[in-house]
Amino acid sequence: MTLLTRRTFLSSLAGACATAVIPSYGLATAKRPGSRLDRLVPLIDPVVDLHNPHTGDTLTTRFHGPTGYDPDAVALINYLMRDWREASIVQMDVRLFWALAVIRQAAMKDGHSGLIHLNSGYRTKKTNDHLRSLGYHTAPSSMHIKAQANDIVVEGAKVADIAKFVEWLQVGGTGHYRGSFVHMDSGPIRQWSE
Repeated sequence: MTLLTRRTFLSSLAGACATAVIPSYGLATAKRPGSRLDRLVPLIDPVVDLHNPHTGDTLTTRFHGPTGYDPDAVALINYLMRDWREASIVQMDVRLFWALAVIRQAAMKDGHSGLIHLNSGYRTKKTNDHLRSLGYHTAPSSMHIKAQANDIVVEGAKVADIAKFVEWLQVGGTGHYRGSFVHMDSGPIRQWSE
């Protein structure tokens, strides 16, 4: 397992054949006013604790503070959520960061570590099409391509419980995949199981 620090991020980024989209940091915290997630934003400790099992990267960072978003922390999260197959980094929807932070807090309250395994974040169309050709259930217009989706497992927590919690938060789309992971996206509110 690799601990993703600012130093390893910068050296990895320098060696990657990728172009990162540099975001504007006037990013809003609430995208769906009236949703439970948006009502919780003032109460959320804006910290994520993530592990990407495909790359070995691990990251614990605070992405928002009194002066707004921390550009370095946001860049580290985007890097961890990159399409590692294509070495492609984009700005992820920050709504996902807030959802991951509240999931972490809820898991810790239930006695778990709060570590979230990120099975998939951003995917290029090429990667998405490749996965579909291998038989994975990937939609041609997947929210992963739009940098608006994560597939997650919360260490120690039941997948069904996390799916119910994500659905309750009204993040957007919630998919429960045969007890193996939860798909969470910031698109229209909808639910499914496979």
